[in-house]
Amino acid sequence: MKRVVILLISLLTSTLAFAQSTDTVEYYMNYRGEACSPDSAYYYRLAYKDGNWWKVKDFYLIEKVKKMEGYYTKYAEGKFDNKLGMFFYYHPNGKLESKVRYINNLREGIYKAYNENGLIIDSAIYKNDQLVKNRLKWDNNGNVIFRGMYDTEGNGDGEEQYFFSNGQISEFGKIIQTEFKDSLWTYYHQNGKISCTEFYEYGRCIERRCYDTNGKIEGHCEEMVAPFYDKKRNNMYHIEDGDLLDIAKADYVSFTVKILIDVDGKVLAAEMITNPLVTRVFYKHAIQQLYYMPKWIPGRRFNRPEKMYTNLWVTVVRRR
Repeated sequence: MKRVVILLISLLTSTLAFAQSTDTVEYYMNYRGEACSPDSAYYYRLAYKDGNWWKVKDFYLIEKVKKMEGYYTKYAEGKFDNKLGMFFYYHPNGKLESKVRYINNLREGIYKAYNENGLIIDSAIYKNDQLVKNRLKWDNNGNVIFRGMYDTEGNGDGEEQYFFSNGQISEFGKIIQTEFKDSLWTYYHQNGKISCTEFYEYGRCIERRCYDTNGKIEGHCEEMVAPFYDKKRNNMYHIEDGDLLDIAKADYVSFTVKILIDVDGKVLAAEMITNPLVTRVFYKHAIQQLYYMPKWIPGRRFNRPEKMYTNLWVTVVRRR
């Protein structure tokens, strides 16, 4: 299958960005999933009529493997709508990322998600797109990090608990309609002391109090503070690399990445969020250098350090 996908994408590299007939649609997509020109593309979409439905397949361009496949019942003005049947999503290494069934664009039945090594990390049951009964999440080591307990009628009402990897409670509270926090939510530091309490009314936080690691109240605080690279919070980083610029045949290149910062300030992941202006090889090597950045000031959520994404503006210049 992988060899077929590679051949398919290779044949398409010289085609137009968007092409369609009465029963086939194909186009390139940017990182947001929008149609774009081939030189700005991260993904490729192929769709064809299968009876009265549209079978849609998305592919990673660089890795040349499938990203998603599923059926839509509607296609109009360049957009697919109304998911129906099983949908499968894949990691860039080709392994299954998640699977779930849709009925009239609503999730129905068992949902499962897996990490890049094939280990299950999420399992839930949906009814009319609302969570029912139980949901469990695991970290990559198999530790339970989330447990949700919901009503059986499909209202999405229940309670949710989050855990640190050592099994200690991290936060818990009431949930309604699958997504709205309600009533009292309590959060803890890893030493077991309360870090924050919030009171909600149908998803709206009306009161928040924060506590230090000794349990002493600090008063009001923000729910989330994004990580930042320097004290001025500019989130700018300069790479001095003439060899890299030779690849781009330029003296200066700038771009923006989405970067994941761990609780200790280390860079865990980075990916492009701006349209490529030069070759993918250039960006691959530039992004690799970000993993060796000095430590960041980590982000905070509910008054405790947390692994978090933020944006970083990167410039590549020649050594002065």
